[in-house]
Amino acid sequence: MRNRQFTIFAALVLGVLLLGVFRAGAQPQSAQDKKPAPAKAEQDDGPVAVTPRVNRDKPPEVRPLGKDEFGNFRYPVINNKGDVAFVALYIAEGTPNNSGQSVFLRKADGTWQVTREGEKATNLPEPVFGFSLPALNDNGELTFYAGFGKAPGSSTMPAESTPDALGNVDRAPRYGALYLKSAEGLKSLVKLGEEVPAMPSHFSGVANATTNSKGVTAFIGTYSDPDGRGLFLVEGGKLRLVVRSGQRIGNNEEGTFSEHFYPSPINERNEVAFMQRIGDRSAIFVARPTGVELVAIVGKPSPIPGSNFIGFGNRAPSLNNKGEVVFSGFTDGPSAVRALFFKGTGPVQVVAKSGDEIGKTGLIFTDFLSPAMNSRGDIAFIGKLGGRMQGVFLKTAKGIETVALVDEKIPGAKSPMETFNQFTQPSINERGEIVFYGQIRTSEVAIFHRDEKGILRVLVKRGDKLPK
Repeated sequence: MRNRQFTIFAALVLGVLLLGVFRAGAQPQSAQDKKPAPAKAEQDDGPVAVTPRVNRDKPPEVRPLGKDEFGNFRYPVINNKGDVAFVALYIAEGTPNNSGQSVFLRKADGTWQVTREGEKATNLPEPVFGFSLPALNDNGELTFYAGFGKAPGSSTMPAESTPDALGNVDRAPRYGALYLKSAEGLKSLVKLGEEVPAMPSHFSGVANATTNSKGVTAFIGTYSDPDGRGLFLVEGGKLRLVVRSGQRIGNNEEGTFSEHFYPSPINERNEVAFMQRIGDRSAIFVARPTGVELVAIVGKPSPIPGSNFIGFGNRAPSLNNKGEVVFSGFTDGPSAVRALFFKGTGPVQVVAKSGDEIGKTGLIFTDFLSPAMNSRGDIAFIGKLGGRMQGVFLKTAKGIETVALVDEKIPGAKSPMETFNQFTQPSINERGEIVFYGQIRTSEVAIFHRDEKGILRVLVKRGDKLPK
């Protein structure tokens, strides 16, 4: 009995004690009793910055374009006289999209010639519209593809196909043509829908058209029924096929040409270099008057010891007036690299390769794009330097020099934000002058010109007034 009473008494005492503790914990602390919580030894609830935040300048707002001001450009080309040609876009009031485009030719003396939408060829009644990238020869003649008839969005368009006497309909479109603009005016060389030489097919596309100073034009033509693609020449008014898809590549190699042509401009010897895909392989060729010559092919040794070519990146080679070729290529082996290669009269040579340092700048090449070469062997190209870093470079007998780099200020910059952001295909002439299109971090764009003395300047920029 005594044990039971003691147990009940002990339980009551324990309950009272616990109730007191609970009430004490529930009472709010006074301001004097409050103590700061100890700091945590580690930040475990979020990321910790390892570098201080950088306060960047807010880029300036892009000014809206006004009437008769340059808007954007396609990449330019330069001839040996220093003339520069390019397509430019601008505001054109009264058009369906309130925009227009023209081919601009800026002569070395600073004067301008403009080929505008709405002009007519001497041998076609319909006006032209929509220009491809133009080519420019030393005679100042322009070569380009353009549509003809009414521009898209207009109330009428030329018929794409017309039934013949038997009721057959040619499905090839008939509103585009290859043009040559010379001192005699604008002339159509090849029109879509025309018959391909010695074939039942008809042209359905034209690309990569160029004309040398002898008046010989080269282009890649797409045709249909049956479908295919080939390299064509127009010489003395006559059209002929040089090489086409499905044709055997020869040169003691198995395989046939595909429909994937990546050509150089035609040189003064009527030659064209091109990259071609051949099944699961690819190769570099030169179409010469004597035949199609193989320069390099996947699976065969490269000039880098212990390595073979493994690809050419679907990138067009460059060909100078001496018939020499420069091209980008990739190799395997213990020293697998991306490189710039040169082929003259001897074996293929390495111009530069990934891992090479540019002088003593600390900049290291990782890849090579868009080479252009003159007859002195000067090579302008875009060099990749890892990440978004890239630049325009020039290889001469003295070595490799920098023309322009991403994040460097453009010539005549008026703000810290006016720096290079990206580049496209450079063009070089026999004097070593270079032109290229560049994007600027302020969202502006411009065409830049580097003269033979190495001075870089803005040739024309977004917002500049159109020439009269």
